[in-house]
Amino acid sequence: MSLRDRFRPASPVAADPRAEARASQALSTRRGRSTMPAAPSAGKSVTAVLKPLLKETGLGLNEMKRRWADIAGESFSRATPEKLAAGVLTLKVPGALAPFLQTQTPLLIERLKVAGAKVKTIRIEQRTAAAPKASNVRPLRRALTAGEEAALAQALDPVGDPGLKSALMRLGRAVKQG
Repeated sequence: MSLRDRFRPASPVAADPRAEARASQALSTRRGRSTMPAAPSAGKSVTAVLKPLLKETGLGLNEMKRRWADIAGESFSRATPEKLAAGVLTLKVPGALAPFLQTQTPLLIERLKVAGAKVKTIRIEQRTAAAPKASNVRPLRRALTAGEEAALAQALDPVGDPGLKSALMRLGRAVKQG
């Protein structure tokens, strides 16, 4: 058989009268359904790929910042981790504390390794201490008189919780102040 004969249009075949009805019925049962299964969850796929890789990276900077007081201990609590890149941890340290921490870096590296961080060296940046954050509580314009204070305390006698009582006292003083 030649190629020309293969691709020549076939002679029309007599159509089966029931074929159209069967096709219509088959299509009506499948309408609205996906022919392909749903795609797998991207989160599961990414987790499967990244989990083995993340075991090698160790403790991240954000987790280190969150657990810093527990990991570093009392003597390093005033230092704050700033950057972790290629095994070098950069710490921001108040000026007077920097020389002490410089001598204690081997101890800190050991503590960080126990916590799971991949730290080889520590770089200390000596900076001035940050100014304390301004309080959002304004001072009272005038102190309450002894009578006003006693009336407020008497009104709050039924409150049993000392923390709640203290908060309500502060609120009462602020409201009475005007």
